[in-house]
Amino acid sequence: MQSELYESNQNKPDNFLPYLFALIAGCLLFIARLALFSFQSHDYIQFLNLWVAEYRTMTFWQGLGTNVGNYNPPYMYLLNIIARIGINDLYLIKFVSVGFDFLLAYFVMKIVSLKTESVNIRVMAFVLTLAIPTVLLNSAMWGQCDSIYTAFAMGALYFALSGRSKMTFSFMALALGFKLQATFIFPIFLVCVFTKKIRLRDCYMFFAVYFAMLLPAIIAGMPVEDFLLVYFGQADTFHFLTLNAMNIWQLVGDVPFQAFRIVGLVVCGLAVLSLLYYAYIHRDRFIHTVDYVRLAFVFVAVAPFLLPQMHDRFFYMADVLSLVVFIFDKRRWYIPLMVIFSSYVAYVSYLMNWVILVEFRHMAIVMGLAIIMILKDLVISIRANTEVLANDTL
Repeated sequence: MQSELYESNQNKPDNFLPYLFALIAGCLLFIARLALFSFQSHDYIQFLNLWVAEYRTMTFWQGLGTNVGNYNPPYMYLLNIIARIGINDLYLIKFVSVGFDFLLAYFVMKIVSLKTESVNIRVMAFVLTLAIPTVLLNSAMWGQCDSIYTAFAMGALYFALSGRSKMTFSFMALALGFKLQATFIFPIFLVCVFTKKIRLRDCYMFFAVYFAMLLPAIIAGMPVEDFLLVYFGQADTFHFLTLNAMNIWQLVGDVPFQAFRIVGLVVCGLAVLSLLYYAYIHRDRFIHTVDYVRLAFVFVAVAPFLLPQMHDRFFYMADVLSLVVFIFDKRRWYIPLMVIFSSYVAYVSYLMNWVILVEFRHMAIVMGLAIIMILKDLVISIRANTEVLANDTL
C-alpha cells in the first residue's frame, strides 16, 4: 500500500523536478549544439550552400517552381525561405534541423508514455533522445535533415500504436515528403493494419497530405517529373555497394556493383516480406506494445543493413528506436550502445576527415548482432503470447 502511494506521489503533476531537469538538460544540450554550428561539412560546402545561393538569384515564387537540388520539394521550400533571411544560412539550416531534434524527442517520449505513466521515465526518454551522439552530430555539426523525417516517422508510430489511423497516415506522408528513407519504417504500419490498430481505409489521408506538400511546387510551375523522379535520381547518384554504412556490404570484397546491387535489393525485399508474413500469421499474438517497437526497430535496421548504396546516416531511425527498445526492455541496455556506436564510428570517419576509430567490418558485425538479438526477443515474445492466448481459451 505504501509503495502504491509513493508511486502515486511520484506521478503527481505538481512534482516539478522532472520537468525542471528536462528544461535544464534540454538547454544544455541545445548549447552543445550551438557550439557546433560553425562547422562546415562537405555536404554544406558542395550542396546546401550552393542551393541557397542559387535561390537568392530568384524570386521566392521562381524558387518554388525550380528544381534546384536533389531533395523533394518540402525541404527545398525551407532552403528557399532561408535564402530570404539575412542571417548566415549555415546557422539557419542547422537551426531548423535542431528544432526537429526536439520534436523527435517529444514523440519518443510519447511512444514511451504508452508503456508507463512515470514522469521520470518519460523525461529520461526525452533527454536521452536529445543526447544520442548521432542525433546531435547529424543536425548541429553535419547540417543534415534526418531529424525532420524521423520526427514525423516517430509521430506516425506513436499515432499508430495509439490507434489513430488518420494521424498515422498523415505523419507517414510528412515523413516521406522529406526523405525516401522514411519508407524503412513503413512496413510496421502494414503490421498495424494486420492487427487492426489502424484502418487501411484511412490511407486517403496519406495521399491528401503528400499532395498538399507538393502543391506549392506544382502551382509555381515545377514539372511533374521533377518531383516524381527525384527519389529515383537520389538512388542512382553513387555507384557503390556501401557509402560508409555499417552493413553487410562491409564484409564483401571487390565484387561487380550492378550484379550485387540486384542481389542486395532481392535479399532485402525477401527479408522484409518474410517479416511481414511472420507478423501476418501471428497477428493475433501482437498483444504488447513492446513487440511493435521491436519489429519497428528490426525493419528500420534490416533495410540499411541489407540494401546496397546505403549512406552512413541511414541507420538514423535505428539509432533512435534502439533507445526506445532499451526503455521498453531494460535487459537490452547494450543494444543502443551497439547500434549507436556503430553509427557514431561512421559519422566520425566522415566528419573528421576519415579518422577510423574501429574497422568498419567489425562494426557491421556488431550492427548485425544487434538486429539478430532483437529479432530473437520478438520471436520469443510472440511464442509466449501464443501460450498465454492458448491457456486463455482452455
